[in-house]
Amino acid sequence: MARKQVVLRREEILDATVEQIKQRGIATTRVADVAAALAVSSGLVHYHFATKEQLVEEAFAHAARREMEALRATVGRPTSAVTRMKAVLRLYSPTGQAASWRLWIDGWSAGMRDTGLQEVMMRMDNEWKAAITGLIEEGVRRGEFTCADPRAAAWRITLFLDGLAVQLAARRGALEKAEALRWVQEHVAGQLGVDPQVLASRQPRQSVPAEAS
Repeated sequence: MARKQVVLRREEILDATVEQIKQRGIATTRVADVAAALAVSSGLVHYHFATKEQLVEEAFAHAARREMEALRATVGRPTSAVTRMKAVLRLYSPTGQAASWRLWIDGWSAGMRDTGLQEVMMRMDNEWKAAITGLIEEGVRRGEFTCADPRAAAWRITLFLDGLAVQLAARRGALEKAEALRWVQEHVAGQLGVDPQVLASRQPRQSVPAEAS
């Protein structure tokens, strides 16, 4: 039981660190801030994480695991490729459900000086691109998408979303959410060879046909 409590406390520390970084940024987040958020001593945080650098790196790995779990669950749903692509865009797009873009932008920036953090960010980025590539390939096989190079399309989609996220984070209020969403739909639709309205409209849930499974 004691070991289980240690594991739970460690996850609580990582969760609190992620939230502090979202609010304060990596540079200004202190171990003392994390401890205060949890109403514990800094010593307890240091018991699990010897340095701030280790704490930050493991917090990003922890956050990345959560995002990857959500991504795999979304891609694995028994629905059409179009429906899953719309759900993936809601996860990834800065105009959708992704409330942590400032965290990831900060992570990429800090990763230029921290090789451990850079590896965490690259693993997450590679998994996103691989998942979107696989989903596009499946959509092509099903006849839902028209795309000659799914890997290149996945890169173009993620690069567009990454750039849009930076603009929205750096220039708050400069772009209306509805306009940004329309741009996302138009760009992704162009990569998939579908009408943008296919990505904008609600689609009924579908089961995967037996021959496609």
